[in-house]
Amino acid sequence: MKEVEVDGLLVGHLPNLRYLFGFSGSQALALIIDREALLLVDSRYIDQAQKEVTNCQPVLSTPSLVHQLRELFTKHCRRRRVAVEAERIPYELVLRMESWGTDTNLVPTYGLIEELRSIKDDSEIDILREGFQLARSSLQTFLAEFRPGISENEAAAKLEYECRKAGSSGSAFDTIIASGSRSALPHGIASQKRIQADEPVVIDFGIRHQGYCTDMTRVLHRDLPEVIKIYSIVEEAQKAALDQIRPGVSSTEIDGAAREVITRHGYGPCFGHSTGHGLGLEVHEKPAISSRLPCTIEAGMVFTVEPGIYLPGQFGVRIEDVVVVTPNGYTLLSQ
Repeated sequence: MKEVEVDGLLVGHLPNLRYLFGFSGSQALALIIDREALLLVDSRYIDQAQKEVTNCQPVLSTPSLVHQLRELFTKHCRRRRVAVEAERIPYELVLRMESWGTDTNLVPTYGLIEELRSIKDDSEIDILREGFQLARSSLQTFLAEFRPGISENEAAAKLEYECRKAGSSGSAFDTIIASGSRSALPHGIASQKRIQADEPVVIDFGIRHQGYCTDMTRVLHRDLPEVIKIYSIVEEAQKAALDQIRPGVSSTEIDGAAREVITRHGYGPCFGHSTGHGLGLEVHEKPAISSRLPCTIEAGMVFTVEPGIYLPGQFGVRIEDVVVVTPNGYTLLSQ
């Protein structure tokens, strides 16, 4: 807050509230002003907030969060500079705050807390590691019982059930199980299509564990020569990207290493998405491993490495693993 020269900060993005205070409910606002953090919640969450949050004071807001916020603005924010999460706070709420007559200077800010979240501490990494252990054991159980002939939807439900049974608190995103020609869809959400024995199957799934997300992609195939060829190229591309990971390198270098391999083999146009994305309280967060959003890699960052080749009407292959950056390189959170 001192760096952006503001007296206060209004936070409404739920992952940021969880990061700052440990709040896990579905609605709240936090006003940080005069070296105090006030967490505004309604009657559904006041008991929960009082039990689970740290570094803030829960405030029961009646009749609404906005009504309580107006009272706090009138008391604390007159003629002061208050930052708002420009990408998170609804414009309708900004208009209301401007109409309250407090002469508060609302300052739009971008990614202040998200920048902090991009560097994980040891406790966060431990949670992520536990989450990946749960996800891996769930996948192994699922694969031991998996047989062709069931629909992609049924397969996704079985995998999600195993994850829940193992202890996850839910899916991090809609499970992708895409078989045959549907595997060429990078985000081919599971459908009613029945999985055949002679076609590849892309499985991309993630769980939530203590608020943190996992994400991994695996490909099943029956030694089909054309699939093995593409798989080996994607595997080579992923290794090239992994070999670049260390503190100080640009994210564009990691993306470029994977892209160079796929392009050299003649499949450059078939790899349209970025090589990876940050992972934590959200399944997509900073840093972006992309040529479009360059950043410097730092120790403590956690992100996916997921090159892919997609041949429309035929099949697709993506291999996705997750790393945590160490002072000398990286370690894998997935296996």
